[in-house]
Amino acid sequence: MKGQIVEWNDKKGYGFISALNGELIAFIHVSSVKNINRRPKLNDAVTFDIVETEKGRFNAENVEILGLGGFPMNVLFATTFLVFASGSVLVLDGEVILIPLYLALSLLTYLMYAWDKQAALDGKRRTPENTLHILSLIGGWPGALLAQFLLRHKSRKQPFKFVLWVTIVMNICMFIWLFTDSGRNLVQSVLNSI
Repeated sequence: MKGQIVEWNDKKGYGFISALNGELIAFIHVSSVKNINRRPKLNDAVTFDIVETEKGRFNAENVEILGLGGFPMNVLFATTFLVFASGSVLVLDGEVILIPLYLALSLLTYLMYAWDKQAALDGKRRTPENTLHILSLIGGWPGALLAQFLLRHKSRKQPFKFVLWVTIVMNICMFIWLFTDSGRNLVQSVLNSI
């Protein structure tokens, strides 16, 4: 569900979310926030799962604070990176092939997440997590972050998320390295051999 934090006590770490045009009020505790890169605050737009307690109260779980335009900060981060990467390739005279490569790998990774989610729902053979991490490492991580948000897949498992962010940092470091002389030489030798 989507909603908005209408009450928040930061000292105690809890508040309330309003959803469905005010028809639903759900309790939120700071421990239920997934992207805890910052604490919730009043008027934050959020997405969340709703759980009804035995006493008939509603609690928000798996709360995600949304950023600009309703997207979470990690999706905004991925979009910003793609724009920055495209600009830096053009301005710093990098290999233009990197732009469509990132886009194609992101699309492939998104589709792999979608396929894996459907396989999980159907009880069929799943995509190994290492395959998803390798796709993220070689440049598909923007698609992985988008899939986690839109498909709600692989967005709760903390060990998986940690490894995903390690692959993101490694990929960004490799991208920056491609602008060094040794990185450019490697790209040129690979392109010449194709």
